[in-house]
Amino acid sequence: MTLTQLNYIIAVDRCRNFAQAAKECFVTQPTLSMQIQKLEDYLQIIIFDRSKTPVEPTPMGSKVLEYARKVMHGAQELEELSKSLRGEVAGEFILAVIPTLAPYVLPLFVQEFVAEYPDVELKIYEHQTDEIIRLLKEGKLDGAILATPLEDKQLHEEHLFLEPFKIFLSPKHDLLKKKAIEEKDLNLRHAWLLKEGHCLRAQALHLCQYKNVKEDKKLFFEAGSLETLINMVKSSDGFTVLPYLATINMSIADQKLLRDFKVHTPVRDISFVTGPHSMKKSIEKALTKVISKNLPKELKKSSKKAEIVAIS
Repeated sequence: MTLTQLNYIIAVDRCRNFAQAAKECFVTQPTLSMQIQKLEDYLQIIIFDRSKTPVEPTPMGSKVLEYARKVMHGAQELEELSKSLRGEVAGEFILAVIPTLAPYVLPLFVQEFVAEYPDVELKIYEHQTDEIIRLLKEGKLDGAILATPLEDKQLHEEHLFLEPFKIFLSPKHDLLKKKAIEEKDLNLRHAWLLKEGHCLRAQALHLCQYKNVKEDKKLFFEAGSLETLINMVKSSDGFTVLPYLATINMSIADQKLLRDFKVHTPVRDISFVTGPHSMKKSIEKALTKVISKNLPKELKKSSKKAEIVAIS
């Protein structure tokens, strides 16, 4: 019995397909099947019911898989412990970032991280929150940068920063006359929002007092990115709500269309999130260190509790 064989049966259970599992493990299907057969012969237990499509573990196979995960988890912990004791930050790390953060936060730290930790193979993907949560729980991601709290006990959240929201107005909007705007002044009928699935959409709906708007009218245009929202607001009328990082590289002309909230500054809590299978502590620590180091000064400042309202 080997760790490789245990890794193979875990892959098959995850994929529910021998060919796909072999592809994920970078081996041929005959090689993977042969090693699983050897493990079954050694244990004298049939782990998978191959007559079913997709393939399923047998009742006894499910027990074997449960212990196999524990063994692999322990093996990974031992490997990470050895790296930590040697002061080594190395290996592959798969990171996901939500779309409303990725274009703005990644340029702040990625190049410095790669230069400082050349032995880390950093793979970065954009996904929406629900997809990231699923992938973290399945062990297909090592970490993620998300708006929190997620209120999920299987996930660990490490706070990175609070990001304030700003209001971006059309050049024709009446609210441009004001230096700061109250939430009650925002009418959802004039809002431009992200499409379903983006956590920022829900936050914007909250700020625009969605509960007071009749749903039998055409309320808003839905976009796939913040850049689309910005361009639509500029070319028509209405407004949108933007997170701070999306505003810092705006042109001077566009910055003149930004307004702060008058009474309370709404913020979103951004965290580094890991799943139940997280093992790469040394890389996680290095990443959070470099991210925090490269944040804009505005996000490093501590905000008084009386001046902020967290939106989740």
